Amino acid sequence: MNLPRILIISTEKGKANEIAINIGGEKLSNQDHFDYYLWNIQNKYYKAQVLICVIENSSQDISINDVEALIVHHDPQTENADQNLKEWSSLIASLAEVEVLLFSCNFIVDTVIRNKVIKWCLQNRFELIELNRPDIDASEADSENNKYGIERIIEALHAHMWPNMTLKGKPSDMEERNPDMNKVEEQFGKIELNQDSTETLPIENMLDGIMGEENTDFGELFSQLKAMKEHAALLPTNQRRIAAEQLVTAFWKAMGGDPSEMED
Repeated sequence: MNLPRILIISTEKGKANEIAINIGGEKLSNQDHFDYYLWNIQNKYYKAQVLICVIENSSQDISINDVEALIVHHDPQTENADQNLKEWSSLIASLAEVEVLLFSCNFIVDTVIRNKVIKWCLQNRFELIELNRPDIDASEADSENNKYGIERIIEALHAHMWPNMTLKGKPSDMEERNPDMNKVEEQFGKIELNQDSTETLPIENMLDGIMGEENTDFGELFSQLKAMKEHAALLPTNQRRIAAEQLVTAFWKAMGGDPSEMED
C-alpha cells in the first residue's frame, strides 16, 4: 500500500520545506524538483506513517494520487501576490475534494488584505492558519486552549482519519466489547427517521447498546467514527445536526465528561 500523502506548496521560497520540518517530517530524498519527508504520526489514539511531498515550482507536473491533505503557503502581502497564487490555481482546483485543506501565511496586519484572504479561503474551503502571530495578552488568552501556527497545522492533520492509521489500545479488549465495522453500519442502517425534526434520533442510545454505558474507551469510540460519519452524511440537514449533537455528547462522556456540563 502506498503511503498517504501531504502535499505542501508555497509561493514563498523555502517555506514549504520549513513547514514540513516543523511538523515533524524527516528528510528522505529529493527527486524531480520534489523534496520528500517521512512523518511518523504518534498521538494518544493512533499511529500512522505519512509521506510529505514538497514543491515550490508550479510549472512541474504534479501527481495528485494518494494526496489526503494540501497545505498552501502564500505571502498575500507581497508584490504580485495575486499572480503568484494564481499560478497554482489549476493544481488547487484539482485537489478541491481533499479532506484537509490548509492555507498558511504570516500574520496579516492589513485589514483589507486579511479580508481578501479570508474570502478566498471560504470560497475554496481552506482553513486559514497564520504563522508568527503576535503574543496574546493574558487578558486575551484563549480560554479554550486553541492552537495557532504550526501547532494548529499539526492538530488539523492529527484529526484526519489516515487510511493506514493503527489505533492504539488492546485489540483483544476491543474484540470483546465492540462489533466489527459491518455490524456497526448495519445497526446505523436500521435507524428509522421520524419526520418530526424535533424528535431525538436514537444514535446515543445505540452507541450505549454497542459499547456499554460504563467505562467506554475514547479510542474504541473513535474507531467507529467512519461508519457514523458515512451514515450521518445521508441524513437531512436538521436531522444531521441532531445526530451530530448526540455524537458529541457520546464522545464527551467517553472522555470522562459530565453530560450536564454541556448544557447551557
